[in-house]
Amino acid sequence: MDQSFYGLGKKFQDTVFKHKGITSLYDWQKECLTKHGESERNLIYSVPTSGGKTLVAEILMLKELFICKKNAVFIVPFVSIVQEKVSTLSALALDFGFWVEEYAGSKGAYPPTKHRKKNSLYICTIEKGAGLINSLIEENRLSEVGIVVIDEIHLIGEPRRGALLENVCIKLKALSVKIVGMSATIGNLKDLQMFLGGELYTHDFRPGSLKEFVKIEEELFVVRYVEDEPQIEYVQCLPQETNKEIRMMDPDGLGALVQDVIPFQSCLVFCQSKKNCENVAQLIVQTIRLGNNCEVILKHREREKMSLIKAVKMENNDVICPILEKTIPFGIVYHHSGITISERKLIEEAYSVGTISCICCTSTLAAGVNLPAQRVILRAPYVGSQFMSKSTYKQMIGRAGRAGLAEKGESYLICKPQQAGLVRHMLANSMDCCKSQLAGEDLKTFIVSCFSLKLAQNKESLQSIWSSSFAKLCRTDEDMEQSITEVVDALIGLRVLDNNENLSLTKFGKAIAKANISCEDGRFLMEELIQAQRKLVLIGDLHLLYLVTPHVMVENLRPVQEVIASMYANLKPKELYVASCLGISELVIARIMMGKPPPKSTPVRILEKFFVCLILYQLWRGNDVLSVANAYKVDRGAVHNLLLTTTSYAASVIRFCEAIESFWPFVKLLSVFPDRLNYCCSVDLIPLMELPGVKIGRAKQLHKAGFKTVLSIAKADPASLTRVILHLPYKQAVQIVDVAKLKVQTKYETLQEEAEEYLLKDIVNNTNLTVWPQKIVNS
Repeated sequence: MDQSFYGLGKKFQDTVFKHKGITSLYDWQKECLTKHGESERNLIYSVPTSGGKTLVAEILMLKELFICKKNAVFIVPFVSIVQEKVSTLSALALDFGFWVEEYAGSKGAYPPTKHRKKNSLYICTIEKGAGLINSLIEENRLSEVGIVVIDEIHLIGEPRRGALLENVCIKLKALSVKIVGMSATIGNLKDLQMFLGGELYTHDFRPGSLKEFVKIEEELFVVRYVEDEPQIEYVQCLPQETNKEIRMMDPDGLGALVQDVIPFQSCLVFCQSKKNCENVAQLIVQTIRLGNNCEVILKHREREKMSLIKAVKMENNDVICPILEKTIPFGIVYHHSGITISERKLIEEAYSVGTISCICCTSTLAAGVNLPAQRVILRAPYVGSQFMSKSTYKQMIGRAGRAGLAEKGESYLICKPQQAGLVRHMLANSMDCCKSQLAGEDLKTFIVSCFSLKLAQNKESLQSIWSSSFAKLCRTDEDMEQSITEVVDALIGLRVLDNNENLSLTKFGKAIAKANISCEDGRFLMEELIQAQRKLVLIGDLHLLYLVTPHVMVENLRPVQEVIASMYANLKPKELYVASCLGISELVIARIMMGKPPPKSTPVRILEKFFVCLILYQLWRGNDVLSVANAYKVDRGAVHNLLLTTTSYAASVIRFCEAIESFWPFVKLLSVFPDRLNYCCSVDLIPLMELPGVKIGRAKQLHKAGFKTVLSIAKADPASLTRVILHLPYKQAVQIVDVAKLKVQTKYETLQEEAEEYLLKDIVNNTNLTVWPQKIVNS
């Protein structure tokens, strides 16, 4: 048997290399796989951005699937990365024969379908990964999983998601499932290693060279590292802009730095805020208009840029942001959390094929999908109002120069003379340290989960699990035993736990655990469902939609006062009746308009949630994201994210209701919401929109061209898709076809397994043998 390529064999090596477009592994990848590939211990490995970390993880997962014959879980930070990985790994799945299952938004079943013939690779967001692991533990099926790979494991130090990630890791450790964590360079990797109780591999490899510059007015400095100590050396004084108008509008010379590389090479400009991204994109366009390269830049890929504008309009009901409409012809766009997922996908694809040559973005892009650049510019040494950390700086400049895309890279940090000292200090600092976020409400959720999954039965067993936590390691000065006791007492007080001889969950506690929501959210949901039992308005969908609206979205969707008044004034009688049932009246609105708090009979939480629900209601009724965002004066990205978050929360509400017998009617009433919310489109388009990279605009184009089913796309030539879809790169068309093929194959083989299992049961029971079609029996 061929034992090459870490036991997988030469066929695997050739196929992986073909799909990745490489001819060999880097030396560090070989070393890491040789040293740690056979070990059963947990592993953390850290290499600078663009070093090729993901390929090592993929090889380790393939080993688990085909050598150990177990399933693998791949946890990544964002929905967009889940979809990217599903797209890129589907081709490997077709070649080698394994399942790729997507766990993001409303996708992914708890527990997953059990397969007999092939193993599964589950690709999950952090939230869905936690739910998947919990469901497998609950069903006593976690032994089916041999490895859990966590991308960006240092996010364990991030508020909210970090606590959930730690929650997952503690359970996996307790049940001896191998964890492999990929990390950016952080200051306390050793602490993470101690927490996981495994091995650590680090390397400083970069596939291409990177020159770091600091620009202070016209003076340019280079950053050199001598034994890891930064030395800032003067290089030259840059020539002053001769055009007085450009000099006035762009004193930092940002436009000139961008125009040095575009349109034939790529550039990322990191900005400190969303608004700044939009302003900088417009500023760069203004400098191009006044400069000498305007004609060249406008003519470069002109047809593709016009096609991109049409594609963006198709996704937004024939509407486009006026700023993007002005900047795209110049190959310039902005990218931040305020744009929709479909816009983001189109922008990223256009950038990857060179239609877009400059993206003005916030720091979140540095941690997102693979978008490298020949030049990276940091507009200012700030992220929001905070001076940037060394870790953030390194992550941003790491986008400059990546293997196979931009071999040589350079970064420019623009700062004011008065900021120079702070920049020197930042560069000399150590990397950020990662600290546990498992406290407060998140600690309560963790404890509830431990009791739900029978990992703890009393305070003693809970303390035992807690002793292996990252929080325990980080907070050595605190009396953690006392903290745990206090939280347990609080949960007893909230009637989440029963204070019997052995602690156990109440029905309410079990519902919280099943829904995978916080105790606080569970308490408010319980109150709202009890209220709805007494007075539920079924004249229309608004009241039901209110029940599945997540309060967490209030932070990003706070309408201004005049919008609140307008929203209320435009309600129809049946909608006003829902408002009155929730305690919201004209008097309450009048008090808000006068700047006064609402009366005690109408809690602020209900009021906030109702107005978020009204935004959702507009989408539910078929209005497009952009027009709703403009009408309510909120970010269209936040409106789009509301749909995604509500889809997941609606599924949680249903699971909560399933756990409490008296709420059974809500299970039936709310069951339609997750899928409908996920797409908010014609039923005919839903199957097409299940494909990664296909949003509503592309689904409409496919349907119009005769590709009305996933099967029709699976049979299609990728080139034919590029002809009927506006600005669809061939590479993305291939991925869409591959995913469609895998979905069709998965559906067929799942039905085949179910038929065989049913037949076997008939034979074993030896009663009333079913007469099966010959083609199923012989398959």
